[in-house]
Amino acid sequence: MPPSHMNSKKPIRLALLVDEYFGALGTAFGGYGFLARRYVAKYLPCEEIQVDVLIRRKKSLLFAKKDLVDGVNVWHLPRYAWLARRWLKKQNYDIYLSIELTSASARIMRLVDKSKKLILWIQDPRPKKDWDEISTVGLLQEKSYYNQQDYDFVESLYKENRVDFVSQGFFLNPKAIELYSLPPTVSITYLPNPVEMPADQGVDATQFSKKNMIIFLGRIESVKRGWLFGEIAKKMPEFEFYILGQTFREKGENSAIMQKYSNIENLHFPGHVDGPEKESFLREAKILVNTSIHEALPVSFLEALAHGTLLVSNQNPENLTSKFGIWVGEVLGDGFDKVDLFVNAIRRIMNDESFRCEHAKAAVKYIQETHNINRFVRDMSQIVLKKARPSEKS
Repeated sequence: MPPSHMNSKKPIRLALLVDEYFGALGTAFGGYGFLARRYVAKYLPCEEIQVDVLIRRKKSLLFAKKDLVDGVNVWHLPRYAWLARRWLKKQNYDIYLSIELTSASARIMRLVDKSKKLILWIQDPRPKKDWDEISTVGLLQEKSYYNQQDYDFVESLYKENRVDFVSQGFFLNPKAIELYSLPPTVSITYLPNPVEMPADQGVDATQFSKKNMIIFLGRIESVKRGWLFGEIAKKMPEFEFYILGQTFREKGENSAIMQKYSNIENLHFPGHVDGPEKESFLREAKILVNTSIHEALPVSFLEALAHGTLLVSNQNPENLTSKFGIWVGEVLGDGFDKVDLFVNAIRRIMNDESFRCEHAKAAVKYIQETHNINRFVRDMSQIVLKKARPSEKS
């Protein structure tokens, strides 16, 4: 929890910069928005810290527009830069926090008074070599949002001593250093993403009777290569497969690709799930399969591990897949030639209950120790205090 000596001060006013807010106000259901809405805006506000969410400048607005979402002020800024700048000056936020730095967030940050600092929470920095890997997918190309001007802007903030970096994973730090042209000695504070533990967290994960169920959890987009999950299901009719997610970008093209798998009897499409319904799938599934051409450290991995659900993936962020499941190795391109790698890994887990139970128990313990919410609130509060009021001792 925030340090007790903060109580005598006015609340720190923190502006959280995102360009989606997990479905609220018509925004998409993405990982950044999920982290912003379900964790930062939900758990960080208290007597000592006030959080406002700034989504983006909106073309239809002449004045900033406020909505109340889950008890938190969510603002759309006016379209004209000079009006947005004036509004930001009047708001006089003490500190800004950005989950990665999208182009929409960078446009807002460029309007902020130069006396204000930014905390940049590294989530998924993508230097050019990452986009080179993504471009190997031929079935449907992922649109690149690489923007050198934004990355140069972060570098300029660093040179002006206006940005401090925190990171959800150690393996992401070299990517951020490359992307933002930072010195190798730059200070980056480790701040793992939080995850809510299931209601039955006190129950040994090995004691819960799971089903022969395998899930895919994420947006149905080309970068996720959901078609591979369909190919896997075709080869394993003895198990039930569920795709938990829906399309947003290139909806027509992505839907057409996945339509080819709609008649597979053991493959089900519940669509976007949330709350108790999503928790039920996570609790009952034995395996989460991830087929993405690119990932950072997805929230879905943490949610699965919290429920003792093992991982099978060609991605191995922070070595979590190899620790708590099976890493099948690198899979580039469309991936059709590597489907059997996933099939063999799934069979190994499904046919070895002692392996599954041992790793499920270790997974739950890891999440409880590393990604618990109390740790997140404590560490993020201390970071906000230190950066917003540097003259105070922590």
